[in-house]
Amino acid sequence: MMKIALLFAIVLVWVSADIGERKGVTISIKGEGTDLMLATEEDLGSFWCGASCEYVFTTDSKSDDTVWDIIPFKQGEEDCYKIVKAKGVSVGQMMGCVHNNLWKAPFGDGKPKLYTNSAEDESKCWEFVNVGGDSYKIKSKLGQTAGKSIKARPINFKEESVSKMRRFVEVSDDDTDNVWEVKNA
Repeated sequence: MMKIALLFAIVLVWVSADIGERKGVTISIKGEGTDLMLATEEDLGSFWCGASCEYVFTTDSKSDDTVWDIIPFKQGEEDCYKIVKAKGVSVGQMMGCVHNNLWKAPFGDGKPKLYTNSAEDESKCWEFVNVGGDSYKIKSKLGQTAGKSIKARPINFKEESVSKMRRFVEVSDDDTDNVWEVKNA
C-alpha cells in the first residue's frame, strides 16, 4: 500500500511539471481550425467590469492584447503562478476569479468569470498541469474556486455578426474545453 502511495505521489509531481517563468506568451485553445487566444481588449470582445478590471475573452486576432507573462511566486506556503498581462490594455494586471462573480444568462450558466485586476490575493494563484508538450490545464490553486480549471466553452450568439471565435472565459469543474497551449508570442 505504501509503495502505491509513493508511486502516486511521484506521478503527481511529474504530471504537474514546472512550467517555469514564461514571458511574452500567448495562451490559446483550439477552436474551429484556429487558435483562440486569451485577451482583454474591448474591441476583441472584452468589456470594462469595474474601476480597474477587464473580463477575459478569447479571440483569433493576434495583437499586443493577447500577450501574457507567467510568473512563479509563493502565496504563503504554496507554489503558484501569476498570469500577468504583458502588453496592451491592462498591462501589469493579473488574471483571477472569485466564486461569486458569475456569468449569467445569456452569457453563461453560472460559472465564475475570469478577469484581470491589480489586486494581490489568493485568486491570482494558478497551477499549470501538463497534459503533453506545451499543453496545460490551468487550475485555480487557492480560495473558493480552488481546483477549478480555466475553460472557454463554445457559445452560439443570437446575432450572426458576433464572431464564433469569441468565447467567455470562466473557471469550472467541467473537464472539457480546458486544455491550453502556451506559446511564445
